[in-house]
Amino acid sequence: MPEQPKIRQATTAVVFNDMINHNLVTANEQHQKIIDDSKIVENSAKLVAAARERGMRIIWVLIERRADSADNAFPITDVLIADGLKIPHPVTAGSFDAQPPKELESKPEDLKVFKVRYDAFIGTNLDLLLRGNGIDTILLGGVATNFGVESTARTARDHGYNVVVLRDCSLNVNLEAHEFALTQTLPRFARIMTSEQALGLLE
Repeated sequence: MPEQPKIRQATTAVVFNDMINHNLVTANEQHQKIIDDSKIVENSAKLVAAARERGMRIIWVLIERRADSADNAFPITDVLIADGLKIPHPVTAGSFDAQPPKELESKPEDLKVFKVRYDAFIGTNLDLLLRGNGIDTILLGGVATNFGVESTARTARDHGYNVVVLRDCSLNVNLEAHEFALTQTLPRFARIMTSEQALGLLE
């Protein structure tokens, strides 16, 4: 395998997508076991701590929707039809679902982006925050690998950013979909590696 190019620490930010209780805490025991076994929370917390020690920028992509869903759009898709055109329950500001696990709580120096679509760039100031902070590379993780993470990686690449997707800091409880994204689609838009590998390439 070709040698991986180094990652310039001074122009690299960590971007985590939807690391909230809505995605990481569930009553579905099978799904919760997959989440717990993946160690996504522990791995992400370790990566964030290491990035903070290096003075790197941390950006949390979060969700805070209106209770009446007036700030969201629901185009008709096969999944929506299969659900009987039922509008999903919104993740509202201040709710348990909207909060991150305590291990992934933000600090005052972190930046927050409140997304309105799967893609964290659509309808947000994420691109402005990155460019304003002189960032050209993002270490990207979160939930779900083949939805929010992949959508954000695609747009980041098209905006000219270097993207590193952290495989041990990303997850979909559908592990087949998770692995397919990491091995078949995301390599077109990003480099795929573990958080430890990414930290080892920082210079």
